[in-house]
Amino acid sequence: MKNERELLMIPGPTIVSPRVLRALAKPVLSHVSGEFVDGYAEALALQKKLFGTEGTPFLLAGSGTLGMEAAIANLMERGEKVLCVENGYFGEKWEEIVETHGGVVDRLRYDWGEVVDPKEIKEKLESDNYKLFTVEHVDTSTGIANPVKEIGKATKDNDALYVVDSVCGAGGMPLKMDKWNIDYALTGSQKALGAPPGISNFCLNDKAWAAVEARKTVPSDYYVNLKRWKPIMDSPRGYFATPATGLVMGMLEALRIIDEEGLEARWKRHELYADAFQAGIKGLGFESYPAEGYNAHTLSVPKIPEGVDDAEMRGIMYKKYRVIIAGGLGRLGGKTVRVGHMGNDTKNDLVSTIAAMEGALAEMGHVDDPGKAVGEMMKVFIKS
Repeated sequence: MKNERELLMIPGPTIVSPRVLRALAKPVLSHVSGEFVDGYAEALALQKKLFGTEGTPFLLAGSGTLGMEAAIANLMERGEKVLCVENGYFGEKWEEIVETHGGVVDRLRYDWGEVVDPKEIKEKLESDNYKLFTVEHVDTSTGIANPVKEIGKATKDNDALYVVDSVCGAGGMPLKMDKWNIDYALTGSQKALGAPPGISNFCLNDKAWAAVEARKTVPSDYYVNLKRWKPIMDSPRGYFATPATGLVMGMLEALRIIDEEGLEARWKRHELYADAFQAGIKGLGFESYPAEGYNAHTLSVPKIPEGVDDAEMRGIMYKKYRVIIAGGLGRLGGKTVRVGHMGNDTKNDLVSTIAAMEGALAEMGHVDDPGKAVGEMMKVFIKS
């Protein structure tokens, strides 16, 4: 008989609260029913609070990639120049989207896992006429957390629109759009927000919306033309396309959970989780991939030492301990593993994960003192 008690510790999708699951299990609602319309409006209000903005929230069916495409399709016109700031897999993903929409890509490239420099971004923006620039809050391939607050401070006087991909940041790390001069920010439902995949969440401030209004051409995308969606975001009783009613109500419950915990408390909890997991990694004798001091709070990306087969380790973790973590992404395949610790994860989940890693490595002959990594993690939790 299949054991259904699996521990999902990849960096998204993440574990979903029973409260959210119960919301998803309810009968399908009409998209014009009072219950759904009121729920959609409440979710949008909570999303603004989550992003720290007085701007316009959009909550649409799709993945985080939809939020990326919506940014480029609506803020940029053909022939305009975009600066893509890159230090990981997802930073580089922006290039393809920009080129698909006829934009001209310029790149400010850093080594994967190296933190970006706000001063260099400022200088690069001042060297040319860019319509917008893109930055990863957290790049899920490397576990690096970029200094998005400092970037906003350094570039606040530049006309280029500041676009932040916070798919693996929002809900787990501080994000304050208005205070940090971010013009457009996006995330997805399946990571630190603790909802199932399928919802794209993004917000535009007044500067970004003015750019949408000032377009000389109609966006080539019909579905992500934000002018078509804005009346529905202003009043969800309207209609443009059928919303994903069940997913929206599940998202609403996830946002309520975040609001009840409180953003400051939630950010602090994720920071504690990151500290504990880093202690556990060191207890295994592993090093962390991102630049020191810039580890994300939502996931950890340990380097795999020479001679350790990460696929074998992950296989033992699943088969013997029912714990699921992710392998390295892109050029880091076989060189790292990725462990999510965000959203609804608990201390017990983290202890179980590091114990499964340690047990697998001991079985493979790479750990002589099982229990050390768990002990190092517990020291952090005990002091908290």
